[in-house]
Formats: sequence, structure tokens, C-alpha cells
Amino acid sequence: MDVTAEILIKGGLTLLALVAVIFRHRRPGNLASDRAGALLWTLAVVAVLAWPNFGRLHGVSGIHHWEQFHYFLGSKFFPELGYDGLYAASLAAEAQLHTGRPVQSHVRDLRTNEVVPSNALQPHRNEVRQRFSDDRWRMFEADVAYFLKSNAYDYIRRIRLDHGYNPTPTWTFTARLFSRYLPAGDSTLTLLAWIDPVLLAGLFLMIFRTYGSRVGCLALIIFGLGYPWRYDWVGGAFLRQDWLAATGIAICLMRRKTFFLAGMLLAYATMVRIFPGAFLVGPVVVGIRQIVEFKQVPRWLIRLGSGFLLGILLCLIAGALGGRGPQAWTEFRTNLDKHHGTWLTNNVGLENILLYDSDTVTRKDVDFNLPEPWLHWQAKMDRLHTERRAVVLGVLTLFLLAIVMAAWRRTPDQAALLGIAIAFSSVILTCYYWIMLCLIPLGRERWRPVAWWLALNLGLFALHLSTPSFEMIFGTMSLALAVFFLAWIGPDAWKTVREIRGRLGSSG
Repeated sequence: MDVTAEILIKGGLTLLALVAVIFRHRRPGNLASDRAGALLWTLAVVAVLAWPNFGRLHGVSGIHHWEQFHYFLGSKFFPELGYDGLYAASLAAEAQLHTGRPVQSHVRDLRTNEVVPSNALQPHRNEVRQRFSDDRWRMFEADVAYFLKSNAYDYIRRIRLDHGYNPTPTWTFTARLFSRYLPAGDSTLTLLAWIDPVLLAGLFLMIFRTYGSRVGCLALIIFGLGYPWRYDWVGGAFLRQDWLAATGIAICLMRRKTFFLAGMLLAYATMVRIFPGAFLVGPVVVGIRQIVEFKQVPRWLIRLGSGFLLGILLCLIAGALGGRGPQAWTEFRTNLDKHHGTWLTNNVGLENILLYDSDTVTRKDVDFNLPEPWLHWQAKMDRLHTERRAVVLGVLTLFLLAIVMAAWRRTPDQAALLGIAIAFSSVILTCYYWIMLCLIPLGRERWRPVAWWLALNLGLFALHLSTPSFEMIFGTMSLALAVFFLAWIGPDAWKTVREIRGRLGSSG
């Protein structure tokens, strides 16, 4: 299935799903409130089949070689490569393999995040090679040889213009449990690619058991048909959805009042992807409300916090055991700072709305004759970010205040879901992380936000057919999500404001 066919088919299914969701909830018939019915079940099954393109996967393979090059090699050889050595070492290995391919002209220097001539990395290549023992280097060469033989030269060239290996030391520890002793090969990488589907199956099973078949089917429909996280992005990758499974199951456990384990899972999600820490904010707000009302700390908050703190401690220790010792955390922080000024065209977040302009969405700042086509655009974004810092902080504050007001009147699991809105307002995330929107049916509003998202998703499919500009597509998504979140949290936030005003008025 080519991309256009995929977009048309999934766009059509999204339209059908939108109609079906409205029909099911406007005319529920005799179905119990937690039951999906045949219509939603059918669409959920079709949506799940649609996500991997009905078995076509990436067209020729279920392995996402781009992702696995970074995450398999990066984790397996993390003791030697760290965060700066992957591309330099792969160039050195390629040279020793005598493939007969020309050396690519430019590569990203992972020490500075700049695209430089490949020959400028020669000293760094030699330095990274010295980090390996002879046995480990032969293993690395063999694994690099697999990727070189399995992919076209231009594909490998473009891989080494990406932004390197960037997971946390905690994620690296987890990944090395699988990758450390396995050689690169079709069977190995296919096996690793199955970890995420198994984790996702566990997540959705937990949702069905906790919230019922109606909510479970709505979650599956959003998951399977979502434009921003199409299979092309991280399908067939290695351990890229562990954070989502941990976060979603944690919310289900809050619903089941198993708060200690929920806290530990949220800690894991936070320590592998950072931003899932936003899902803890809502429950803390609920806990503060109960402290104000009942003059004591609720036991569930103590259990949740204890689980979270223990999870953080265990994850810190695990990260130090990932191959580079405790200094791995310092190196990760340095690497994170290096990426702070990196703007990606498939980013989605509140800040996009305040920084994008017409030249951005029409790509007038992009020069495809440069080794780094978005170099001028990224410099412009850095400048605008500095100039508009006060405006960005002001809007962020108002957005977060509205989220807190909405969380104030919710249960812990419902308040945790607002972490999606907190992530939107506080950080810029690449498009495929918005797969977390599949959790919105767990909210008490149930179907209305689902219908809003399906309408938004339909618009993204249509936009894809009309423009190649990711800046246009995901800039529009950022704006639409801002409206979506305000509509989602607005009613509760306004009720809280009115309640506070009423109390102040009566006390006066």
C-alpha cells in the first residue's frame, strides 16, 4: 500500500468511526453504558488491523531499520558509544568493511549536533574506536554490516544526518536486557519489534478490564487510525511504547485504587521519557484539595507518592548500571542540553502556535541546497523563542492554571489524564508521542472528546493530501489541539473558578 492509498483508506475509516461514535452515543439503544456494541467492536478490530497497514507493515519488512539502527546499536554498545559515538563509529566500521560505497559527504557530529563534512570526524572516529576492545569492535562491525547490507546507501546516509541516540540511562538499562547479547539480523530485530505490540496488548487489555468494552474500543479506534503516529514513524521499532504502556496501566491502577504500583509505573515512564511526569500533577492537585477539605493527607496520595519515589530511586540505580556508570546521568543531561535548541518539523506543542509564521509553514526559510536544509529556520526559531519568551511563559501559565482548576474537581485517575494537556502546554513533542491521545476515552467525558479528536484527525489526513509541509500539518495540529484541550478542560476549570468566586463572595 503506497502512502496516498494509506491516507485515503485511514481517512475514510476515520470518517466512518466519527459517524459510528456519534451514532452509538446519540442512540445507544438498550446497550449498557460500559458496552461497546457490534458497531464499535467492528471498527475497533478494523482500526487495529489498519495501524500496521493491514499487514503490509513498511511494505517490505516489519523492521524499522532507521529506528533499530539507533536504538539497537545505541543500547547494545552504549558502554563504548555513549551519546556521541554512534555515527562516528559506524563510519569507522564501514571503512574497515570495505563495502565499495563512497563515503557520505556530510554527517551529524553528535558532540555538537551540527552537520559537518565527514572527514572532519576522522579524529573523533579514531577516539571512539579506542573505546572498544577488539572483540567488542568485531561485534559492532558485524552489526553495522547487517544494516549496510539491508539498506540502500542513501537510506544509511540520511540515518547519519538524524540526531543520534538520546534515550535516558534507565531506558538503556531496560533495552540492554534484550539487546546486549543478540547479533543484528532479521530474526533478532523482528523479535525486538514485537515487544511494543505485546506491551500495547497488555495496556488495552487492562483498559478493557478496568473501564469496559466501550471505552476499550474507543481507545483502540483512536490508536489504530491516528495520523500523527502512523506505523511509518515507530512501528517495527524497539521498545518505543514502554512509556505509554506504563502510563496507561498506571491510570487504570489508580482507578482500581492500587496506588503504590501506579506510582512505580509512572516513575518508570518518567525516567524513560521525562514528560510522563506530567501525569502525576493532576493526582497531586486532587490530593491537595483533599488536604484542604479534610485537614489530613489522604492515604492514597502517600501510597502513590511512595511508589513514585521508590520507582525513581530504582530507575536511577538501573541507569547507573546501563554500561557507563553513574556518570551516564551527567552525560544524559549534557546531551539533553545540546538538543534544547533543536527544532523539528514534526514537533507538536503549544509553543508552535506562538512561534510559527507564514514563512515557516510555507518553508520559505528552508534551503534544500544545504547539507542541513533547516539550518536557517532553526536559527530563526531560536531567535523567536528568545524574543517571545515572556509571551510564551504568560500563555503557558494561563494554560497550566486552567488545567489545575480542572483537575481540582476530579478523581485521581481522571486528573492524571490531564497530563496529556500538561505535556502539550509545557514541552514540544514529536508527533508520534501523541499516541497518548488514545487514553482520552478513559476520561469521564467519554465520547465527546473522542469525536472531537476523530474530526481533528480527519482534517490531518486531508491536509496531508494537500501539502508536503510537516510544518503546515503539525503546526495546524498544534493549533487544533490547543482548541481541543480548552474545550476538554474548560467546563471543569470554569466551574472551579465560579466555585472559588462564590466562596470568596460568601466569606466577604
